[in-house]
Amino acid sequence: MSVVSLHPSRLPSVARLATLTALVLLSACDSKSPVSPDPDPDDNPELPSVPNTPVPEAVEYPETLLCPEPAGSDARCGRPYAAATAMSTEELQSRYNAGLAAWRYEGTRGSCASCHSPDAIELARVGYTDADVLRRASTHVDEARANAILGLIHAQRQRYDMKRLLHPARFRPLQPAYEPFAASTPNLPVHDSQAQNERDAAFMDHLVNDRKLLWATGRIDSLAKAHQAYDELHAIDLRHLRMGLPFDHLSEDGFHGEEHRSVFEWFPDMATRPKTSANAEWYQLVDAYLADPSDKNLWGYYDAIPTLTECNPDLAGANLADYPRACQWMRLKYKSLQVFQHMLRKGTHLHPDFLVDERNGSEPVAISAHLEKVIARNPIWETGDFLRIHPLARRLPVTCDNGAHPCTVLPPVVDQSVHSNPDYNEARIKQSEVFQQTWFVMSFLRDPALLYEGDSFATFIGDYLESVLLPNYDVHHAFIVAKMAVEKSAAAGWMEAPGFRAGTGKLASVRTFSFKQLRDNFSPPPANNRRRPVHDRMFANFARMFIYLVEEDLRSTGEVFDRDEVLAAIRFMRTWVQRLEGAEDPQINALVLSIESLAKSARELRTAANRSQNPGTGLQPTGRWAEFSTPYGG
Repeated sequence: MSVVSLHPSRLPSVARLATLTALVLLSACDSKSPVSPDPDPDDNPELPSVPNTPVPEAVEYPETLLCPEPAGSDARCGRPYAAATAMSTEELQSRYNAGLAAWRYEGTRGSCASCHSPDAIELARVGYTDADVLRRASTHVDEARANAILGLIHAQRQRYDMKRLLHPARFRPLQPAYEPFAASTPNLPVHDSQAQNERDAAFMDHLVNDRKLLWATGRIDSLAKAHQAYDELHAIDLRHLRMGLPFDHLSEDGFHGEEHRSVFEWFPDMATRPKTSANAEWYQLVDAYLADPSDKNLWGYYDAIPTLTECNPDLAGANLADYPRACQWMRLKYKSLQVFQHMLRKGTHLHPDFLVDERNGSEPVAISAHLEKVIARNPIWETGDFLRIHPLARRLPVTCDNGAHPCTVLPPVVDQSVHSNPDYNEARIKQSEVFQQTWFVMSFLRDPALLYEGDSFATFIGDYLESVLLPNYDVHHAFIVAKMAVEKSAAAGWMEAPGFRAGTGKLASVRTFSFKQLRDNFSPPPANNRRRPVHDRMFANFARMFIYLVEEDLRSTGEVFDRDEVLAAIRFMRTWVQRLEGAEDPQINALVLSIESLAKSARELRTAANRSQNPGTGLQPTGRWAEFSTPYGG
């Protein structure tokens, strides 16, 4: 067994460490397969080292997310590293080796490594208590191994100089700006509609009062203002934008209260184990990563997950063959966790380099030329989308089946960890919904144009992302519609991308706009709600901004990507101004007349081949745009 050595002097302090993680521990992994012997803890006594490389965009956790000082003053927080109780070099090495051997031991329902990071880095970073660790570990391994795993966690805290730990009940991996806005009514569950409305209102106040975005506060009535609003939206780094959606914790644990009986967490509760024939090959790849935790070595073992690993069949007596979707979903969670733990380890907001192994020196590499690889290394959207297609439960009169209405049925040992409030079915419906909200938005934050989240047109246009935000996160929805359109039109390098992505990166392009939810599922706040006038302003200004900018683009370039659909979009947006503001605007109408004339003579950029390969309207929904096929005549 190869082990890894980390030099504390080379590592960022806890308050600067990575954006995510802390599974409370050994989330019941599975397996009733033959138990493998412990690796020899003395096989290779040299700890792996961490490269002394700069930390890009190092995180700075606020005090509110850290376990308080002095240590021991919060019952939910475990012991951080303290120099006064430091282990000797020999003891540190011994604890690490023995702990890693126990971490990989195939106990009840699998090894710890089958549901967690390769070396417990996330359990060390988040301040889980010794009692929580031992309690959770004891359901998988014997007392000696549980203590060895605890020893590994404390060894990691020393090796990484973790003098301040993240609070297990407050830290939410990848939460933009670290913390969500709170609901004004305390103690409402995350899925409660009132809580979602209140958090949505807090997000609105931030955009209006703190960010002072022209799109949200003023009236876009000139080309200069259209550029200002566009530039303000484009400049927002979503990883640092505080939002109202609370992302899930690294781990949930019903021991700490009924509200924590949830699948709204990162850890899978079904283990992904190396195949018997591939055990040595798998751990060789993992050890290479631990010896040098680079982006390239992360993908080295990550890419092997589909071929070298499988779901552990130990499900406390249940038959794995009866739960294929649960297996698939948990493996997606496992893959997502591997990406997150790497970011946590590096102490950065930045996603690992998708194409590090394709680079030749400093030459840029286009994601659009390697979409299949990038999508495979980008599991977060797919993890959320899996529950969209196969939710945990469905609302009557629709029932789960293996045909048009599939569900993800959890094995009993996992299902019992989910609460049933107000009832079994509703609880699972709600948990499916909030999981999708978090994981879709999480993907959007990193890729706001949704260029490489998947190979589905509906994913690309944000259909599923928008639908899970309605009807309660209305301002979040309005913001995402605007930000996504800005980012799609700004992604100039994707103009010649394959398939339905072609045409991205231009204002006068159908790829800038997606209006399915705005036509079929639009649900503004109630007329008497304080969010309503701001929401109306946001959508009216969206229309104003793009009408100005599309007219300018046509005038300056003389080119359009899909003339008919751009015109349909412009005609549709013109009606927003009248409906939302209560009157026609002569200046907007004049711009639309100009667009009608300019588009007629503009050079068409969309090829017949692209149209035939990607049939149907790009605006969505298909076949519902007849009313906007007639030119606007003033």
